[in-house]
Amino acid sequence: MKKTKVLITKYRNFLMYTLFGTLASLVNILAYWLLGHAFGWPYLLANSLAWFISVLFSFFVNKSWVFKSAYSTWTEFLAEFISFMLSRILSFFVDNFLMFVGISLLQVASIGVKIIDQVLVGLLNYLTSVLVFNRRTRRLKDTYQRAKARWVKYRQHK
Repeated sequence: MKKTKVLITKYRNFLMYTLFGTLASLVNILAYWLLGHAFGWPYLLANSLAWFISVLFSFFVNKSWVFKSAYSTWTEFLAEFISFMLSRILSFFVDNFLMFVGISLLQVASIGVKIIDQVLVGLLNYLTSVLVFNRRTRRLKDTYQRAKARWVKYRQHK
């Protein structure tokens, strides 16, 4: 039981991100289906708007529940929001590229492509989210790198 608790604590962010990332993917797939199939929008337009809706959803759940990122000013909030949106620009292009290849070139059913696409884009999004929300982690890594460099320099002068 203790090992399970340790593992859950150690991988909390990844587990929470997986849960909310799955929900964001479902939001994306549902929005895509509604826009593309129910309303008849062209698939790349439907996919682009579905991406935007799911990214907004992701920002707020990741900020609040996954990474528990706090801010004290609107400037900090806007900086984090802009950083998050910019980090997701790559996933926008990957998402649309995968949809184009799957639907237009390979002639696979769009919902099937969308589901595969969301798994791949979800992994990419996790990596970018960690960079955006884990300022403390970045600071610790920077501190470690500086300390390591000082230690090496110290050892060289000995």
